[in-house]
Amino acid sequence: MKLLLYGGTFDPPHYGHLNNLRAAAARVAPDQVVVMPAGASPFKHTSPTPPALRAEMCGCFAALAEERAGLEVKVSCWEMEQAAQGRRNYTILTLEMLAAQYPGAELYMAIGSDMLLSFDEWHRWEEILRLAKLVVVSRNIGDDPALHAKAKELDPTGGRILFAAIAALPMASSQLRERLAAGDECKNELPALVRRVIAREGLYTGQRETNARP
Repeated sequence: MKLLLYGGTFDPPHYGHLNNLRAAAARVAPDQVVVMPAGASPFKHTSPTPPALRAEMCGCFAALAEERAGLEVKVSCWEMEQAAQGRRNYTILTLEMLAAQYPGAELYMAIGSDMLLSFDEWHRWEEILRLAKLVVVSRNIGDDPALHAKAKELDPTGGRILFAAIAALPMASSQLRERLAAGDECKNELPALVRRVIAREGLYTGQRETNARP
């Protein structure tokens, strides 16, 4: 079985995330995708959005299962549960958990191009490469030469770092949060499920929608 891990803060998840995951899945044809909303990252501030709501919004990734026959998409709250217990998480720990939960599975992990360029700064990065193959989705047109040079440096023998060709969608969750706070619904950037949760809970604006459905 091929299992593709796709992690991120997803605060909120947007069409750029879906586009990246779609490209990674097309590259490796996994049997299962595990979407992993981040818990307490050692390198970023913890998201103020309640974990349960980030997990609910990640339900938008289920759309990929409708596009690819036989693909199962699962949202895992494991990292957020670790954070709730006061544990800071590293990617290697998530992969070790998945390797134990799915013995014999061929593990892949989708990452952005910016992450590859700093990958050798990750905790136990050599062990990550032994446990999983990386699927690098480029976010910036024209950065391929630098990416391939970095891949050769990290994996001289080749085969552990794959590339997924994609036309980048220029959007970032931080920018979308600012637009949402200003009253923009971001209909072109956010899936309908995500917009419904945001409206119902008053996320990023501090204002709960008065006529929201339960």
